[in-house]
Amino acid sequence: MPAFIIVYTSDVHGNETHYNKLYDFAKKASADAVIIGGDIAPKGIGSVDYIQTQREFLEKKLPEFARNLKKSLPKCNLFLMMGNDDCAANMDVLEKHDSTLYHLIHNKRLKLTADFEIVGYGYVPITPFGIKDWEKFDFSNAPERFRQAYEYRKRTDCQYWGWKTAQQEWVEFTFPKDAEQKDSIQKDLEGILFTANPRKTIYVMHTPPYETNLDLVRWKWHIGSMAVKMFIEERQPYLTLHGHIHETVAVSGEFKHQTGNTLSMSSGNCNTKNDLALVVFDLYNPGNAKRLVI
Repeated sequence: MPAFIIVYTSDVHGNETHYNKLYDFAKKASADAVIIGGDIAPKGIGSVDYIQTQREFLEKKLPEFARNLKKSLPKCNLFLMMGNDDCAANMDVLEKHDSTLYHLIHNKRLKLTADFEIVGYGYVPITPFGIKDWEKFDFSNAPERFRQAYEYRKRTDCQYWGWKTAQQEWVEFTFPKDAEQKDSIQKDLEGILFTANPRKTIYVMHTPPYETNLDLVRWKWHIGSMAVKMFIEERQPYLTLHGHIHETVAVSGEFKHQTGNTLSMSSGNCNTKNDLALVVFDLYNPGNAKRLVI
């Protein structure tokens, strides 16, 4: 089987040095695919217009990166999606170049090779932070084995009010009382989009699975998605790729986690440093993946 080289990273948050290094490495590696697993635009800390700062990046800088990549590697496909720090109000800008310069993967199933497909999912469990565009309850019906941990998290580590982006402005938002029953990560992952053909699918999920090497914050707390963990345990997909927790690899010392037959990986990239962390692997032999910091 010929090699199919994938370069994966996430949480670049508009860091142009990271994008330049990603381009250089993909070119050097002759990558067949580059995947960015969420949080693609600047966080806008200190900016008076967070939404507009991201919009300008998506209008100018991201297409420039994608064009350069396509020019240097015409057969290389770029797959990407928004993450929880990206403003959903700017999706219209991102969609302008979908299927031409890059492929948006959130809530989509696309061909990766003749043998494999790729599915993306940008939502994360509710956080203690204010931006709520890409947050959902983890469960609508928590299984008994997760119930105690899930109820504890809901009491101690979730902020149920904040802001969503709409029409280029912030709109106050509070999760409705019935939101948990109506909409959740669990419900999404039960859909045919995700359950179809898992052994031939690469799942790019911004949130990592709970209680793994990939969801540890600096206090050594596990904050990943319990619903994603349950999905991986039950469906046993071929490969899952994650982000969201910048420091997890530094805390756990591992960028991989094995759950039965499923290999999960995170780049553990931190946008506040100039060093880019990425994972490079052959699709047909992901167990030999390498994590590089460049």
